[in-house]
Amino acid sequence: MAAALSLAGCATRLPAQDAAGTPVAQVSATGFAALQLGGMVRGSAVAFDARHVLTCAHVLDAGGAVTLRRGLDGAEAPVLGVVRSSRMDLAVLRVAPGFLEPPPRATDAPQSGEAVWAAGAPGLGHTVARGVVEAPDAEMPGFGRGFTARMPALMGYSGGPVVDSNGTLMGLTSALPGGGGASLLAFLTGADLGGLAAADRQVFVLSIQRASAEAERLLG
Repeated sequence: MAAALSLAGCATRLPAQDAAGTPVAQVSATGFAALQLGGMVRGSAVAFDARHVLTCAHVLDAGGAVTLRRGLDGAEAPVLGVVRSSRMDLAVLRVAPGFLEPPPRATDAPQSGEAVWAAGAPGLGHTVARGVVEAPDAEMPGFGRGFTARMPALMGYSGGPVVDSNGTLMGLTSALPGGGGASLLAFLTGADLGGLAAADRQVFVLSIQRASAEAERLLG
């Protein structure tokens, strides 16, 4: 999220294994990857089409070569190109065709109180979080428009998928509206201690409808 967590890229846990039996299982197996800069995990990404994936632009701020580590089997692939949005916290990454498969995307906004699930990069803590939609329509300056949910998502979830009970992609985990010093502490220590201790926290999710429209504009 807003100050992305750096974790050791050698983590052996696979998000697809952790997600088994949950609504986020399918996307974790076929459409999800941990995003790495210089071998260090900085966040997550989700497939947009056969050749592109979406993530949050802020996870790329450290610079360096970008690779993706697939949630199903840990296979890695280089990112071949990056396009950033100037309108929201979104980046579109080009990858080899077929590396990931795009999940079905929601066409409607979530409902208040609706259950949602998120997948995140492996590292310290869990790689799957269950939450509840809090504000179904919210805008966060600099990040875009989407919704907020209460869930125990960690910093490594940034750019990763949030799905509904049917596994339909609702948006991308983007930021902690009230993160403040907790985000900075996680960045400095390499451990999202606040997230590990919290039963839930307020999370801003960038709407997949907004993200998809912007990705299509960026790709021309």
